[in-house]
Amino acid sequence: MMKGIPVILMKFAILLLCVGMIYTELEEIIEEREIALVRRQVPSVLISNMQTDTANVGTSLYSGDTLRTDQNGYAMVLFMDQSVTRVRPLSELIINGNVNRDRSTNTQIELNRGGFFMNVNRDANSEVEVGAFGTVASVKGTRFGALAEGFFWVEDGEIEVMLIETGEVVTLTENMFARVSEDGSSMASGELSEDEMEELGNDYDILDSDLEQRKLRLRFRDANGQIREIEIDIYEQDN
Repeated sequence: MMKGIPVILMKFAILLLCVGMIYTELEEIIEEREIALVRRQVPSVLISNMQTDTANVGTSLYSGDTLRTDQNGYAMVLFMDQSVTRVRPLSELIINGNVNRDRSTNTQIELNRGGFFMNVNRDANSEVEVGAFGTVASVKGTRFGALAEGFFWVEDGEIEVMLIETGEVVTLTENMFARVSEDGSSMASGELSEDEMEELGNDYDILDSDLEQRKLRLRFRDANGQIREIEIDIYEQDN
């Protein structure tokens, strides 16, 4: 009986090793899953951390990718939960996130330059965090905008903005804003007029203008490792 114990232990160790290898492979699949794609671009967009820095309509975004627009560039990014982000010129966003097995999503956006307006799908189990100029904004089911200098505004819904240095938190609801001081030590909040709200939204009007529409068939690997295929409408500038 004693001689059989080392054999059993060896078999058990081999089993644990195999399980570990399988888990690692599954983890790699999850990490490599697309979290978003470029749905519209005017006229061009760059994405780094890819095999190429040139992005086309339909280009997938993975966790850790950086999206950049030049002085004339606009982008519309569609996340897997159907949340949509409109990016203005001269912007830089680092996008991290994952799609969980229950189809919930977690997205973190680091806004280093420029700004964007995002419509977070309120019907999806989505959580979004945005970092900009020493602040972190927690978002769920909201239409809101952000600028890299630490300015946030809400068109509909609610977000919480925290100033990291002091821990100060403000809650923003419809037509409200938060602005970080130039030295990053304090944060003010208040209400925006209808004209101010309209002016902020004008930065993204071109993404809703007449663009050429076409179909894109997207293939991706789901949480079970199965290849799935979906068809979506995408838009690009008609040259």
